[in-house]
Amino acid sequence: MEEAIDINPNLELAQYKFQLTLPDSIFSSSEKSEVKKKLLAAIEENKMTTFYQQLLQDHHQNGWEEDQALLQKLKEANEATLTTLDEKIKDAEENLGENELREALLAKADFFTRIGDKEKAEVQYRKTMEKTVALGQKLDILFTLIRLGLFYRDNSLITRNLEQAKSMVEEGGDWDRRNRLKTYEALYAMSIRDFKKAADIFLDTLATFTSYEVLTYNTYIFYLVLVSLYAHDRVKLKTKVIDSPDILSVIHEIPHLNDFLTSFYSSDYSRFFTSLAAITSLLQTDRYMAQHVAYFCREMRIKAYAQLLESYSSVKLVSMASHFGVSEEFIDRELSRFVAAGRLHCKIDKVNGIVETTRPDARNAQYQSTIKQGDLLLTRIQKLSRVINV
Repeated sequence: MEEAIDINPNLELAQYKFQLTLPDSIFSSSEKSEVKKKLLAAIEENKMTTFYQQLLQDHHQNGWEEDQALLQKLKEANEATLTTLDEKIKDAEENLGENELREALLAKADFFTRIGDKEKAEVQYRKTMEKTVALGQKLDILFTLIRLGLFYRDNSLITRNLEQAKSMVEEGGDWDRRNRLKTYEALYAMSIRDFKKAADIFLDTLATFTSYEVLTYNTYIFYLVLVSLYAHDRVKLKTKVIDSPDILSVIHEIPHLNDFLTSFYSSDYSRFFTSLAAITSLLQTDRYMAQHVAYFCREMRIKAYAQLLESYSSVKLVSMASHFGVSEEFIDRELSRFVAAGRLHCKIDKVNGIVETTRPDARNAQYQSTIKQGDLLLTRIQKLSRVINV
């Protein structure tokens, strides 16, 4: 039977905290009110003094007023718990063995994580790591530190511990921890816009996903489909995503995702644009993807335009606009921008209202590249010969 993973820190709270920072046009005041209630309930339940103080500091201008009675209650509860934990550590040091001491130190580290004190939690986990011998237990500490980094968007903390965890897993980590580490790595890759790497790892862990401490399964599938659409060609999309029983079992539970995937693959571009707009609205409220919304939306439009143009040597602007359900002026403006940037291989005949594809000649490009590299090599040989002659 698999050991249950403690959801600590609870990354859902970080998502709530992020949503409070969004403008009302993206996340309404009524939605923020509901999120605030959930945050306060979690703060009171878990005695999250430090996290509560962070919220008050970050959102003071957004109507968050300090509840002095609540804050005092939280502080008193934390002090009592900390006293108990310190007593257990002292008892373990004086009367018990190394294993008991390790457990006492770990409990204190988990306590700091739960109340939102990141700095003290890091220090305490390092102390616990020094007393830890078993590889699996060391990996569990590193995983918690990675989650702590994800919670606070501390990329340095994430990368340090990812690298250390990957090195330890190579020494003999078990199957479950290997898969969990892959999920952590994919989530981090997605958060820094390495969508190709994220897509490959997400697909690799699809059949073995168990990392519920960082993602729900539906959220995992949501991210997997999005980055796969960005990163993979039609063949791989069909075999690995569209026809996957694991994805098919839940994709209809996730708003707009099935429409987004199938409309792109079936070249139903009007429906694709409609679902892209809906997906964009969802991504704007997601703490991992919000900063990449404009980029993702642009790249998916380029991919859709390129997919349509691949089927024709030329197409009328008005026809293309009709395919995408937008105005001719919009398509003209979009294509002009992407052609000028070298992202689409086509020419726009404005007089006749036609878009002509100009597929890159791979053989000619290779020839030009060879000539260029040859010129560079000859130049270097000539410089070297002059040095030798001297």
